[in-house]
Amino acid sequence: MAEKPSSPTEIFKCTFNSDDPVIRILLMGRKGSGKSSSGNNILGERKFEVKKHESEVCEGKTQIGEKQVHVIDCPDLLDPDLNKEKLEMMKEQLVSGCSAGLSSVLLTVPLEEPVGNEEEILDSIKNLFGPEVQKYIMILFTHEDELEDLDEPQTIDEYLQNHPDLQRLVTECGGKFHCFNNKCESDGQRQELLQKIEEIMEKGRTFLKEQIIRSDSMETGVNLRT
Repeated sequence: MAEKPSSPTEIFKCTFNSDDPVIRILLMGRKGSGKSSSGNNILGERKFEVKKHESEVCEGKTQIGEKQVHVIDCPDLLDPDLNKEKLEMMKEQLVSGCSAGLSSVLLTVPLEEPVGNEEEILDSIKNLFGPEVQKYIMILFTHEDELEDLDEPQTIDEYLQNHPDLQRLVTECGGKFHCFNNKCESDGQRQELLQKIEEIMEKGRTFLKEQIIRSDSMETGVNLRT
């Protein structure tokens, strides 16, 4: 019996530079890591409801200065409560939502908890989008306010020195990280994060994003390459 032909390849070309009027951010992380709260903080308004969005891919947009900020809030793809059908549907939604390109992928990591499945989530991001997405991943530490509540308050650099598991995640992402106090919706921490993302965009990277040709027996993936 002849094999079924593979579906056609879809090619999307995206150029990121300082003139790009849109900052596109993908939030990923384990359940309860502060993704939705961080998304609200970035957008400066409540676009994501934490409980409601734990099992669906959601999007929010706002205008900040001359830039449009577009945030995609992705549930924990490694959540054991997700069945295979729901997981595949979310992957399809995610790939479709990112078809215009990405300025940054933020992996949310709560400071006050031990490292969980973050390494596995990093692997799943690279499996889904291809290894070149690594250049765009930044660690977003949440609950920075916890550092102030320690018996001996610490800076984030001091805290990382004492927590090699967290430092390892930062190193794996090329040293790129930012901290959010999710209890404080200040313009300062939001602007600082967007500035870090724009610095990546100002490098003028151009990449092709190609949807892998697949048959019925293959999973969808996306490759990013410079």
